[in-house]
Amino acid sequence: MANLTGELWRAVVAVLYGAAAGMIAAAVLGTMNFLSGFLWSGEAGGLRIFLTVMAGGALIAGLRLLDGGKEDDLAAQLRQTGDASAFHWRRTALLAAMAIIAVAFGGAIGPEAGTLAVVAELSAIVSLAIARSSTERQFIGEVGAAAALGGLYGSPPGGTLLAEPTAEGPQADPKGRQLFLFLAALAGLAGFLLAAKVLLPGGGMRVHLAPVTAQDSPWQIVAALIPALLGGLAGLAFVVLLPWFQARLAQFGNVGIQTLVGTAGFALLATTFPILLFSGHHQIEEMLHWAGTANMAELLGLAALKVLCLTLCLASGWRGGAAFPLIFIGAAAGYSALAFIPALDPTVASLAGITAAATVGIGKPLAAIFIVALLVAPFGAGAICVGALVGMIFARLYPVSSVH
Repeated sequence: MANLTGELWRAVVAVLYGAAAGMIAAAVLGTMNFLSGFLWSGEAGGLRIFLTVMAGGALIAGLRLLDGGKEDDLAAQLRQTGDASAFHWRRTALLAAMAIIAVAFGGAIGPEAGTLAVVAELSAIVSLAIARSSTERQFIGEVGAAAALGGLYGSPPGGTLLAEPTAEGPQADPKGRQLFLFLAALAGLAGFLLAAKVLLPGGGMRVHLAPVTAQDSPWQIVAALIPALLGGLAGLAFVVLLPWFQARLAQFGNVGIQTLVGTAGFALLATTFPILLFSGHHQIEEMLHWAGTANMAELLGLAALKVLCLTLCLASGWRGGAAFPLIFIGAAAGYSALAFIPALDPTVASLAGITAAATVGIGKPLAAIFIVALLVAPFGAGAICVGALVGMIFARLYPVSSVH
């Protein structure tokens, strides 16, 4: 009877709190979009882009100094979702503010960090109200993370896999955990979509690609290896460059100066190429339309510049996730393969590159595959499988311990 009561409690928490966390995720994203729209309304010239980005960097630098530069990255946030002892109200509030500023001021990062920080605060409040043990507090934290990410990515399996405890994170009572976290992620997606109807008139974070016009013929699948390799190399460049940039910026000592130096580099790139601003998911359609007239060098150059912007932002303290920029990067790198395989379906090329880049770069390959499959294209299974295969090979050759 006690086991049955415990299972019922978990199911109720997963559904009800999962739906609430999904709604909160939509509200946080809506706040980011509102501030971004306010800051970037009208035509943005070069000087305005530079000054706006630098203003965002200055705000983030100030908040980092307040916190002593100890704010958590996305991997640490996910590790600590169920660890009540690791939760600090002030640090979480500062992280939420930094992440919201990072997205609103045009950072080349996704909204994951800010969303998780706000949901973590909500999880702590809910835990104080209803949790009776450390195991229940851990479960509530994991439910909040799975629901928020399941809604944000439109992928309950991806949210579940990202929110699962890792070997470094809290480990307790694993029985049935995946099932309940998946239930929470499903409820989170439902809550997110419900709230999005009111709070996100422009839609959520879904990425739109044209339908695949060619069938998954053996030739198309084999040819998809080329854009998958290019996307995988782009993802590999990101995971190699990020620690390198972090080490270089750390030489400046003061975290405020680190942020300002990294921001200045990003601001110069964004001023020269405005398409590098933001996470990239809204710009993919515009980029792919332009790609039809671009050559291979231009597309690979765009992917490389976006990798550079993403690494600069994350290394200098702009808090966020890498998933959405990696989708943009993979699409550009994959599409470039059409320069010497013109008969390949453009969506197959883009999708293979996206899947490979995300699989290498996010840090949890299986979660990345589910995110791409449901967020980007619930079609083109052949291209997704080829990209996943190439991405998994690169991920094994150069494993990363952190989720980006």
